[in-house]
Amino acid sequence: MGFLKKIYRWLFRSLANQLLVTYLLVITVSLGAVSLWALNMIRTESVNNLRNSLEVEAVNLGLEIDNDLALDSKKSRARIKDAVDRRAQRLGVSITVVNDEGHVLADSGKRPEGENLSNQAEINDALAGIVAIYERPTPNNNWLFIAYPVRAAGHTTGVIRIGMPLFDMERRLNSDLYGFLEIMLATIVVTVAISLWLAKRVNRPVREMSAMARNIALSGDISEFVPVSRRDEIGELGLSFNQMIGRLREQERLRQEFIANASHELKTPTMAIGSVVDALQAGAKNDAVLLPQFLNSLERLVERQTSLLQDLLDISRLDGGLDADWKEDVGIEQVLADAIEQIRPQADKKKIELVNSVVSENSPGSNHVIPGNAIQLQRALVNILSNAVNYTPAEGSVIISSNYADEERMQITIRDTGLGIDSSDLPHIFERFYRADKARTRAAGGTGLGLAITREIIARHHGTIKVDSTLGKGSTFAVFLPTKLSTEPRTVSASGSTPTQPGSNMMVDSTRT
Repeated sequence: MGFLKKIYRWLFRSLANQLLVTYLLVITVSLGAVSLWALNMIRTESVNNLRNSLEVEAVNLGLEIDNDLALDSKKSRARIKDAVDRRAQRLGVSITVVNDEGHVLADSGKRPEGENLSNQAEINDALAGIVAIYERPTPNNNWLFIAYPVRAAGHTTGVIRIGMPLFDMERRLNSDLYGFLEIMLATIVVTVAISLWLAKRVNRPVREMSAMARNIALSGDISEFVPVSRRDEIGELGLSFNQMIGRLREQERLRQEFIANASHELKTPTMAIGSVVDALQAGAKNDAVLLPQFLNSLERLVERQTSLLQDLLDISRLDGGLDADWKEDVGIEQVLADAIEQIRPQADKKKIELVNSVVSENSPGSNHVIPGNAIQLQRALVNILSNAVNYTPAEGSVIISSNYADEERMQITIRDTGLGIDSSDLPHIFERFYRADKARTRAAGGTGLGLAITREIIARHHGTIKVDSTLGKGSTFAVFLPTKLSTEPRTVSASGSTPTQPGSNMMVDSTRT
């Protein structure tokens, strides 16, 4: 058992060992089966050829002695004996001739004349008129016998039996078997050499990837790639492994940037809070003019800190897929109305007009719903609307519209008359902590996470978001969301209910950008 356990461990320790054993088993079984089949075919063919040749000799001998068999005289038996001895010596076979009663008339060996052989199977069959063929083992050899009936005047006058030892044929078959074994051994040796080379070649990149994966797991080092020089499945595996390492590097880079940015964003209001507290402790709390100013400043800083922590929590939950159910049927009209009502106080404060131009309940396609999560979708729209209001000067306007881009997609457009975004900033505005106008964004209380959260929410709804902006003229955000036909048309608000008033106000957790 210990030896078998060692073999088992050796076999499954390496892919190369498994490939080697597999190749050897396949080659050995295949060669063994082919060898047995070939030997059997050779033996069958050799026996058939020998039988045919013996049958021809028996026919020829029968033609030569058929008259003598009918005469059954002393001279005729002498001529039969002479013909039998002559042919037996020339062919190297044993020949026996018996009469119609099975008694020996002539034999090339030492069998006495007159012996009755009718009890032997091949003689008995031949006396019945059948050409009989038998293989019979003897102490020293195997023999092949053919018994041929000689007929005259419609009845059997005698039987010619020719026997030949199969020693030469068996020796030739054994020689062939040895030849097959030598070929098999040579093939196995070559197979082992090729298998070892092939297994090593196939296993090398796998070992490299395994070692690199182990190193990454132990040390976290992802500074190297696996060398790939092949175009087969192993090469594809290597490329996929390198792509995984590349993704890990990018994720690590984003993680480090995220931690650095989050730390910086948390540090700024924290230090400001500390400064305000220090000022209050230094005597500002006793100043009737300074105290309200410091308290208001402290309140804004706490709100900014709370907003940043909420945004960090939200984006972390989105990354981890820990949010609520995303399979409810959402009616976009009510979600837009709720988002607009949530942002209206902020717009009224700046005297910004909010223009709502959403599809009505009776418009084509209004029986479609968006599969997803109403609360999260409203959060994304509030983020875009909040940005539009923040960056639009007083007396400006924000226009919200929706329509069906096609039978399967809803398009929501939010256009403002604000400051616009520089073309160099457009590719980056959805990145985390990115600010196109850092001073203004910080003054407005933005964290740089709002649009990143929005993009994640839209992506979770299998949608896309695009932006078009001209500096000094405003920006247009277009959100495309897939829809499906509702079997029971209804409008789901951010609270999950089905309100009847399109202007009902349903507030969600505030998310600042």
